[in-house]
Amino acid sequence: MKTKLIAVAAIATTLTMGLSGCGSSSSSSSSSGSGGTIASKMIFGGPPEFKTRVDGIPGLEKNYGVTFGKYTVTDTGGPVTVNALKRGQVDAVDLFTTDPAIAANDFVILEDPKANFAAQNIVPIVSKDKATPGVRQVLNGIQSKLTTDGLGKMIGEVANAKKDPADVAKGWLTDNSLDTTGSSAKGVSLTVGSANFPENVILANIYAEALKAQGASIQTKLNIGSREKYYPALEKGSLDLFPEYTGTILTYIDKNATATSPADVYAALTKALPANLVALDQADAQDSDAVVVTKATAAKYGLKTIADLAKKG
Repeated sequence: MKTKLIAVAAIATTLTMGLSGCGSSSSSSSSSGSGGTIASKMIFGGPPEFKTRVDGIPGLEKNYGVTFGKYTVTDTGGPVTVNALKRGQVDAVDLFTTDPAIAANDFVILEDPKANFAAQNIVPIVSKDKATPGVRQVLNGIQSKLTTDGLGKMIGEVANAKKDPADVAKGWLTDNSLDTTGSSAKGVSLTVGSANFPENVILANIYAEALKAQGASIQTKLNIGSREKYYPALEKGSLDLFPEYTGTILTYIDKNATATSPADVYAALTKALPANLVALDQADAQDSDAVVVTKATAAKYGLKTIADLAKKG
């Protein structure tokens, strides 16, 4: 696991060094210059899917009239995105609200009064044929204990204390009395996947370790990458279990989704999933997307909400 993390970090460093040359113009970018908006003079950094996702760049344009001058592909709320913002290679980014880098770097989250970003509750997406009563019991037990504060604490242990995500996951299971051995999932074989950011890796390890303790045969494929890479594997069955976020997985599947509240998003997701996949209980824990800028940028332009980016610059 540590070897994998070192490799990911090395790749992230390489990507960060090349960011200044990999920006792509927004498909509907407005003109920059003295007559443009604040956003039109900015470079936005985020994962590939954010550029086309309904609550990504299209949502910011539709709900707030915000159009950035340029879009640069970074990573999914990871070190490439954080470092690009710190170094001034991008002016605004998509980060998760529980990211400890926000507080550590004194970044500013712009308020989202129009609820462009839907609820993002943690939810396990499972192959229906692997979602036995025992598997459901184990995973739903985990979901009932996950909190937003607890999630942030675990991310901090990895990002700041440099702990191994697998060790953090095991510690959380122990602290919540979910590490007991048993046989409720015996006879079930599952391949558990994760995206390539610490929080998702931690959650995948929590699921994997708990199921293993209950007799399941587990393989892991961690740090896969963006949703474009792992979701097709879930659909085809080469992955059986994945920690997801209700709002983003819904809008990825259904580009016309409009639900925003936790209950409405979850209900829409259960209907939108393909027949071979099922969403188990959603946790109270949420980790929402957010438009984030540096404190200096917020002060320079008087930014408090996303709507402020549409003001004349």
